[in-house]
Amino acid sequence: MYFESKITVDPKEISHIERIKPTKAFKKILFYLTSGNVGKKEVRQTFTAVSILQQINRVCVGQGISNIIRLSHDGIDFYFDEEGKKDDLKEALDTYDLEMNEEMSHFFKNLSMILEHEDENFKYLISIDIYKNHDVGKFPIQIKITGLLKDFKANEETTAEMKEKFKSVFTSQESIDAFRIEKREFFNNFVNSFKMNFQKLMHVDSVETDIKTKVIVPKKNYNRVSEIGNSPDYSFEYDYYYNYHGFDSFYLYTLAWSSFNHEQSYDFNDTHFETEMGENLGFAENMESSSPIFSEDSYSVEDTTLMSDTFEESPAVLEEVGGSSSESSSWFDFGDSSSDDGGSSFDDGGSSCSSCSSCSSCSSCSSCSSCGGD
Repeated sequence: MYFESKITVDPKEISHIERIKPTKAFKKILFYLTSGNVGKKEVRQTFTAVSILQQINRVCVGQGISNIIRLSHDGIDFYFDEEGKKDDLKEALDTYDLEMNEEMSHFFKNLSMILEHEDENFKYLISIDIYKNHDVGKFPIQIKITGLLKDFKANEETTAEMKEKFKSVFTSQESIDAFRIEKREFFNNFVNSFKMNFQKLMHVDSVETDIKTKVIVPKKNYNRVSEIGNSPDYSFEYDYYYNYHGFDSFYLYTLAWSSFNHEQSYDFNDTHFETEMGENLGFAENMESSSPIFSEDSYSVEDTTLMSDTFEESPAVLEEVGGSSSESSSWFDFGDSSSDDGGSSFDDGGSSCSSCSSCSSCSSCSSCSSCGGD
C-alpha cells in the first residue's frame, strides 16, 4: 500500500501566472532549449514554460522540498542525481554540463522535474510535468506526489521477512483499516499544504487534487527488490522505481502487501490496484483479499486482462481536459508580454533576481531562500 495524489491546474489559469526571467539553473535550461533553430513563437512558449517550472520549484522550496532527483525535457536529462545528494537544487546545473547537439536544440514538448522529500511518516516523490501542446487527456501542469510508508523501509529483507514485520503491526482487520486511515490523513495534510502553498505563491485559484490509496498486485513472485530491476518486462516509466537513489529500500513492502493481506484475510477498502510494472488494474470499494488473484501462487499469470477482470474500472478523475488535440496549439502561447522579450530575456547574466518580488532587495539568488538559490 502507498498513496498517490495528482494536482492539476485549470488551463484557463495559465495565462494568469506571472512570467519572470529564469535565473541560475533554469536560465541554463532556457539556453539549451532555445539556442537552436527555433522561431520567436517557440522561444516565447519555452520562456513561459521554463519560467513556470522555476516558480513551481520555488513553491517546493517554500514547502521545505529541496532535494532534486531529475531535470529533463522530452526524456533528455539536464541533471540526474545518482548519489542521493542533499539540498542539491542549486548545484544541479552549476556542476552539470551538456554538449550542445541537435537533440537539445529543438522546441520542447514536455519539461519534467522530479524531487524527493521525507517527513516522519513518508518518503515522497514529487513529479512535476509541464506539457506545451494542447493534447486531449493532459493538463498543461501536472504534479504527482507519491507517499511511501517509512514504517516498512527495508534494505536486505526478503518478502517473507517483510510479512513477519507486518504481523507485528497488524493483528486484525480493524487495526489495518485504522492504520490506513491514519496514514492517509497524514498524506492528505501534506498534499493540502502543498496545494495551498502552490495557490498562494503562483496566484492561481483553480487547483484540483485527487488522492488514491494504491496496492500493487505483482504478476510474478519477487523475493527481493533487486529481482524486479532485472525483469525483462520491467517498465522504467514507473515513477518511484526509476533507479532513483534510496527508493528501492521502500519498494519491497509494496510487493509483499497484497499477498500478506491474502494470507491473513484482511480485505481491501477503497483501493486502486496496479501491477509492479505500473499497469492499472482497476478500483474496488471493497475487495475480499481471499481472492486467488492476491495469492503468490497466481503471480505466474501473464495475461493482465485476466487480472483486470477481477477489478472495477478506475473512476475517471482528473484524467481529461476539454478541447481538441492539436500539435500546433500551445497552452503557453498567449501573446507578447512585457516580461517576455523573446530570445534576449536571458542574456543579462542572471545575476539579479529583480523580477522576483519576494526577494527584490537581494543582489543574487544564490543566497535567497525564497528562490531556493535556483
